[in-house]
Amino acid sequence: MIEVKHLKTLQALRNCGSLAAAAATLHQTQSALSHQFSDLEQRLGFRLFVRKSQPLRFTPQGEILLQLANQVLPQISQALQACNEPQQTRLR
Repeated sequence: MIEVKHLKTLQALRNCGSLAAAAATLHQTQSALSHQFSDLEQRLGFRLFVRKSQPLRFTPQGEILLQLANQVLPQISQALQACNEPQQTRLR
C-alpha cells in the first residue's frame, strides 16, 4: 500500500531531480530513501523511476503516482488545516 510519505517523496524526487538531493530535502540518507523505494516497488510490483538516469526519469507508473501525489497532498493538507481550526458549537 502506498502511504502519504511515499507521495511526498515522489514529489521531492521530481522537484530535486535526483535521489541524493531528494534525500537531503527530506532529511534522510540516500541509502534510506533508496531502500524505502526498493521496498515500495517490490510491494507494488513495478518500478517507479529509472535508476542511473540523469536527470532522473519516472516510469509511466511513477508518473501516474506522481499525478496522484499532486492531487491528493494539497487536499490532505487542507483537510488537516480545517481539522485544526477551532470549531464553533451551537447551544440549544
